[in-house]
Amino acid sequence: MKRNAVIAALTAVAVIGGGAAAVAVSSGDDAPATASPADRVSLVSGQESTAPADRDDDRDDDRDDQRDDKGAAADPGNVTVAQAIAAALNHTSGTVLSADLDDDGDRRWEVEVATGGSTVHEIEVDSTTGKVVRTETDRDEDDAAAELKAVQGAKVSARDAAASVDATVTSVEFDDGHWEVEAGEADWTVPLDTPRASREG
Repeated sequence: MKRNAVIAALTAVAVIGGGAAAVAVSSGDDAPATASPADRVSLVSGQESTAPADRDDDRDDDRDDQRDDKGAAADPGNVTVAQAIAAALNHTSGTVLSADLDDDGDRRWEVEVATGGSTVHEIEVDSTTGKVVRTETDRDEDDAAAELKAVQGAKVSARDAAASVDATVTSVEFDDGHWEVEAGEADWTVPLDTPRASREG
């Protein structure tokens, strides 16, 4: 009976104190005996684990959140927008109207090259290797002729507009008489007559 009372008292202390505890078992004599591994009781508190693995997981989650805040397209891989444009023009000669890093699983640059009239070629360039992996031609693209005329007579090309932004560019596009450039979450406007970027907002 005395042995059970000692065990109950020690268990209660361990539970109240929280954490893990090893309970010694009395042999019934006056001298206490050390409990065997089978007799040890481990108690786990309701506190959250702060083990190194859990902290690493938390840091990984924080980094993922930061990447989401900057936009999924913030990392263009090994290939810059200038390199993607060069690869597209090497494949199909013409005038670049836009270059955009697709943020789906393929991670490809999509470069639109106008070749005359209403014909626009969409050329996909692998963002890791810089190779053209797919092309598609639209011979009836709306506004292609007007955009081609404006861009052909401009002093600033799509490549020049992208180079005017001191950041990792993920998109450059001719729109409404000027170039629009995206770098992370920032948007820039570049006029057709001078490579001077102005941040929007």
